[in-house]
Amino acid sequence: MALGKYIKELREEKGLFIREIGAYLELDNAFISKVENEEKLLPKKHLERLAEFLEVPLNELLVLWLSDKIRAIIDDKENGIKALKIVLNDLKNKPL
Repeated sequence: MALGKYIKELREEKGLFIREIGAYLELDNAFISKVENEEKLLPKKHLERLAEFLEVPLNELLVLWLSDKIRAIIDDKENGIKALKIVLNDLKNKPL
């Protein structure tokens, strides 16, 4: 799931308006709308406050944010999937 979609679901579940999130994060409502519609990526620096506002673990938002970043990098790349498989394989073999 994309971060924007998750934010929208949480916002709607809690009965919040875009303007409330925008005000809390000190971001324009149009920008929040673009984040929810997956047209823009929320800057990482806002994730902690957003997690606090939506009352969700920061880690949930960080994982979705990172997956969106990775997706944006490899979506338009001819060999993106191959590169991602190499990285995953490298990570599997790396000790924690």
